[in-house]
Amino acid sequence: MRGLLMKDLELIKINMKIYLAVFLIGIIYLVAQENGSTFFVAYAIFVSIGVSVGTISYDGYHHGMKFLMTLPVTKKQYIQSKYLLSFGFAVLVSVISLLLGMIRIQISGKQEAEDLLISAGTALVISCIILCGMIPLRLKYEAEKSRIVMVAVVAVIFLVAAACKELYDVYRKSFGKGLQFLDTLSGWQIAVGLIVVMMICLAVSVKVSERIMEKKEF
Repeated sequence: MRGLLMKDLELIKINMKIYLAVFLIGIIYLVAQENGSTFFVAYAIFVSIGVSVGTISYDGYHHGMKFLMTLPVTKKQYIQSKYLLSFGFAVLVSVISLLLGMIRIQISGKQEAEDLLISAGTALVISCIILCGMIPLRLKYEAEKSRIVMVAVVAVIFLVAAACKELYDVYRKSFGKGLQFLDTLSGWQIAVGLIVVMMICLAVSVKVSERIMEKKEF
């Protein structure tokens, strides 16, 4: 699996100029806006998931998967390497972008460091949940089809979330205080809840990806 990770890192290195150009947009915003740290960190994290998942598409070029499967690695190890790369890269980018954001805060003094930490943590967890959907889709479908399916899934999630918010607002107006337990949740409880959701999504995603990979013939 170490060889697979080194291969993916080399793929990222080859395309580094393109990725740096994309990250440069966020850096420009960070420098131009005194309170742009939150946007920059979230932007960098979400760009990173596209970079890591994109290595799956490169593996399929010129019958690359046929060659990979002749190496002393299993399909399960291939899946594990993709999740390790994607989550590890997201964490690395989040740490680097967070440090840059903290430096910007110290210079401008226009934003609280605690707010940035909360935003960065939330963005990282959400990006990992999105990764749990993107990896199986990219394995099952071609790049273009997977993008279409992913956009559709995200759209449905936003619609469901918006509908739930509207229903909750109606409930609060009709019954006063609304759901008591939601009103009493603290920040750390919400954070733990998000992490639990992420771990469940990860477990399901890995199993789905393994099944998809087992059915593929190269």
